[in-house]
Amino acid sequence: METRIQDDDGNDHDAVLLGELAAAMRESGHLTERVRAASAVWTWRGIDEELELASLSYDSLIDAGATVRSAADIRTVLFTGDTAEVQVERDGDQLVGQVIPPAPGRLTAEGAGGLRAESAIDDVGCFSVAVPVGEPFRLRVEAAPVRLMTDWVRM
Repeated sequence: METRIQDDDGNDHDAVLLGELAAAMRESGHLTERVRAASAVWTWRGIDEELELASLSYDSLIDAGATVRSAADIRTVLFTGDTAEVQVERDGDQLVGQVIPPAPGRLTAEGAGGLRAESAIDDVGCFSVAVPVGEPFRLRVEAAPVRLMTDWVRM
């Protein structure tokens, strides 16, 4: 059996192997169950590698209570996990912060609207990353041995 795949430009590309594999899968019902079982095992392979969840443990906006705040006040939030903390402040459209314990790595800001922005974390754990003002976001930190994801927050 030979299968031909045509791309958007109208070019034909041989996909003989793909066609033979599909035919073999259709003809062999017991193989399908084995493939499903193997897929389930593969899915669980990294269960111990999941990211730690760091919860919001401090928000200067809440700590201020009912006091009147000025535009000059800086809001600080702290996320705490089992192995690390992430302190964040907003500076215009940038978030600046530090991962404790400090270690170099990568930080990814994920916005609720689909934004993904990345930043390097330096040797002392500091970072700066752009996120839209007012949009909920969460942070993903990968700075060995720390691997965590923060709660969603809006600043």
